[in-house]
Amino acid sequence: MVTLYIADEKIECAEVKPIKLTMLITGNGEEYLLVHDWGRQHLFAVQRGKGEQPEFVYIDKVIRVEEETQYRRIAK
Repeated sequence: MVTLYIADEKIECAEVKPIKLTMLITGNGEEYLLVHDWGRQHLFAVQRGKGEQPEFVYIDKVIRVEEETQYRRIAK
């Protein structure tokens, strides 16, 4: 059971299945949210105005994700 408290409201829910979220950012500063849900992946654009809450705009179902592992050596 999960209980959420917002403003003057209390919402009681049962968690069905955790969803994995991955925040992505391009070299141009564009933000995306990759949602892993029920074995599928969906891409959302994140739009932010100054001082405003972010808005999530659905783009499409993701067909394939390729991850490139990058290793950086941190000089001390």
